Amino acid sequence: MEAETTPRNDSLSRAGLYEFFSRVLLTELDVETIRVYQDEELRETLKSLGIIVPAEANEDTVEELAIDYCKILIGPKDFCPPFQSVWESGHMQSYVVDSMDEYLQVVQPVCDQSIKDHAGLQMELMSLILRYEADHDGQSEGLAQSFYRNHIAWMEKLFRRAAGLAATDFYNTAFQSAEKFIALESEYFV
Repeated sequence: MEAETTPRNDSLSRAGLYEFFSRVLLTELDVETIRVYQDEELRETLKSLGIIVPAEANEDTVEELAIDYCKILIGPKDFCPPFQSVWESGHMQSYVVDSMDEYLQVVQPVCDQSIKDHAGLQMELMSLILRYEADHDGQSEGLAQSFYRNHIAWMEKLFRRAAGLAATDFYNTAFQSAEKFIALESEYFV
């Protein structure tokens, strides 16, 4: 029996994807996380999104993924900085942070990311906003739309570049999937 598609279920599904991509951006994979992703149901869900889960959950796989994660998102050169201010103004802590401060007064993230315009933090906030809307019959719909325009839409370029830099199947396919997801989200918010 298939689950009934309702606006609430749709918002929660989308929130789950934002949360997943947030974790991909914020945290390197470890053995335990790979094992969670290898769960049959979750693996099939990720596969349906085009994401290839590592076949092995061991220290060699974790090391290979850690090297790729750092090469893609941390640098030191030819990398893809996950900060909106860098993409939009060319330097850290621009006007984007002031805008994020306004949203952070309304929505409290779980992660402890101190750089306010980090894409992972922004994805987590969007997940929380969508969950709130799902629980309150879309009462804050303007908040999600505003947040998407101001702090999510830019990520399509980030994910495209990150996928191009990825050497592992997991990061390549996760970032490709994220790029497609952000592009599809524009149907809800633009």
